[in-house]
Amino acid sequence: MSFKRVFLFILAVIVGLIIYSFQPTQYPTFEMQPISESQKGENVLIFGATRNTGLEVARILDSRGDSVTAFVRPTSDLTSIETLNVSLAEGDAFDILSIEKAVEGKGFTSIVTTIACFSCDPKPDFIGNRNIFDVAKKFGVKRVVLVSTVGAGDSYDAAPWPARRFLKDMLPLKTQAEDYLADSGLDYTIIRPGGLKSDPASGRAYLSESREASGIINREDLAKLIVQVLDNENAIGKTLAAIDADMVFPWDMF
Repeated sequence: MSFKRVFLFILAVIVGLIIYSFQPTQYPTFEMQPISESQKGENVLIFGATRNTGLEVARILDSRGDSVTAFVRPTSDLTSIETLNVSLAEGDAFDILSIEKAVEGKGFTSIVTTIACFSCDPKPDFIGNRNIFDVAKKFGVKRVVLVSTVGAGDSYDAAPWPARRFLKDMLPLKTQAEDYLADSGLDYTIIRPGGLKSDPASGRAYLSESREASGIINREDLAKLIVQVLDNENAIGKTLAAIDADMVFPWDMF
């Protein structure tokens, strides 16, 4: 075979791999059972509700008439959350007494925690969530949804190398938080989103139990999935990846 033919063959392979990399992978979808309107009526405490995914969850729950309380730090920007019909409880996830004050006697049916911090030292990803889980158990809030990330726990190999590198200090903490929650006896669901974007919801996001699932998801879509999980008992005890059916890492991150 001539050099020219070898070169063209290699070039064709490379082009084929690039084209294939633009194709999203469809993982097995976790099917949730729909519930009737009469079953709804949540009283939810959200950690991380002042922005991003937590704020989107608060918007959805508020819009459908559920009772929502946002746990906020004294330094939090409340501009967005104060536009909603949401109660505020001030404290810090590192301060377990402030969490107890926020929870005791409030009758919460569930807790959603999205807390994470790239620049914090120490980071709240384990210690803060551990405090939340302990207080939930102490005061009888059985239902807890933890937003983690693809790359934590047994999904480490599913995360793209750049993501594993970028999150190298956070992934062990998120794994600890997941393990602690799974062993807590609470009615938990762990949701691991792929790469996060703030574009409008596509309506094409889904959950999967596959430990190979990886991709991208818009925060609005992720929030919708979180609310669906709150409404479904068959999601209890599950660890689920959350990705968009049409987006591929890294091309759709930009």
